[in-house]
Amino acid sequence: MLRSVLSILLFHLCMVTSASSETFRAGALSTPGDPYDILWQRFAQDIKRESNGRLDPELLVRGEVGGEEALMLAVRRGRIEMAIFTSSGMSAVVPEFAVMMAPFMFDSLEEADYVLDNHLIEPLSALAAEKGLTVLSWADEGFQSLYSVTPLRTPTDTAGYRMRSFQVPSSPLFLAALGADVAAMPFPDVIPALQTGLIRGGEAGPMTYASYGLAPVAHHYTLTRHAYSAGVYAVNSKWFKSLDADLQNAIRQTVPNAAEVRRRIRAANTADLLKASQTGSNMHEPTEQEKDAWRVAARSVPDNLINEIGGQTGDIYSHIVAGKAAYATKRRVSDDR
Repeated sequence: MLRSVLSILLFHLCMVTSASSETFRAGALSTPGDPYDILWQRFAQDIKRESNGRLDPELLVRGEVGGEEALMLAVRRGRIEMAIFTSSGMSAVVPEFAVMMAPFMFDSLEEADYVLDNHLIEPLSALAAEKGLTVLSWADEGFQSLYSVTPLRTPTDTAGYRMRSFQVPSSPLFLAALGADVAAMPFPDVIPALQTGLIRGGEAGPMTYASYGLAPVAHHYTLTRHAYSAGVYAVNSKWFKSLDADLQNAIRQTVPNAAEVRRRIRAANTADLLKASQTGSNMHEPTEQEKDAWRVAARSVPDNLINEIGGQTGDIYSHIVAGKAAYATKRRVSDDR
């Protein structure tokens, strides 16, 4: 008798759990086996466990929703609930994100990590919330550099050079400061444009350069490391707030943390550059003199960017400056010990 009662109770418990399970959709632009794809697959397993089966993710993370513009529209309209966006993608809705990608804003990945984690996460999250997006964690792309069909060693080489700019406002301002002939176009048009000579170069991170078809048609990659692209994991705020505290906590706990994302992406970036160099691409590491030339050419861009974007861009820039100063102090104290 007792066994029968327990069986009935267990049956009803399972029915209640099943009935309360909620499917939500997550979108991204990863490819099978890349670091983000691996992290998404793990997230799908983790969130089911942490939510006790109450959340059931549908992964649309291999471009099923479309590009970043389509992803952003889908999240903000509640067609999907969660996505990952680059800094460039976020800047289309929260323009202040673009100031992070101003040229030579950060001197190292370590400095960028410190400033983002300690000085930018709160103010940028607040701006995103105003647009109906709840930021959960930082993502990562790494530093952008210059790809080209002929060597680009200094800004002298970019004068009149036809180069593709991408969505974030800092990109055309930077390329124009280099004297380039700037052409804006979506990424799917870039490779045909390089093949036909419509453009001769542009900006890209190591993964994009090595793994998305650029390296075979643009054999030169100049490691200017001029713009850092972070990005975020974000959810539709209205949907997120509709969840109870336990489910919100389950999502926050299972979204990949920034430290692991950075570790995986940076290892992949190193491997991608090695792969590109082994398959015919020329990696150009600037000398100190060449680095100074790139910096000097781009020195007016941050001010121009702040003026162009407006809003709270000046405040975000001040947070970055304060963060860089705090990081420098931290480094000095560490070195003195």
